[in-house]
Amino acid sequence: MTTNLTWRSVNTLVLAERLIPDPNASHNLLDQLRNVRVAIEGSFLHVDPRQPQDMEAGGGQEFDVHVVPASAVKTVTYRDVKRRGNLATFP
Repeated sequence: MTTNLTWRSVNTLVLAERLIPDPNASHNLLDQLRNVRVAIEGSFLHVDPRQPQDMEAGGGQEFDVHVVPASAVKTVTYRDVKRRGNLATFP
């Protein structure tokens, strides 16, 4: 399935309750995830719970994306990089 979602890497995702299956033990539900990808679509958050090293190793394989309502999200923490000043260029 192809989507037009814009994915962002987040440092920490905290949910109001345990909603996302642990990718390594699906019988465990998680309410805190680190180093995952998320995409926002309307009032829903799409969560790819795989760790970065698993994403690289599983290229081309199918994986589960979990969708939670925005009301179930306590916090999302990500780092945004902004450059200060002008970039130096050399001839």
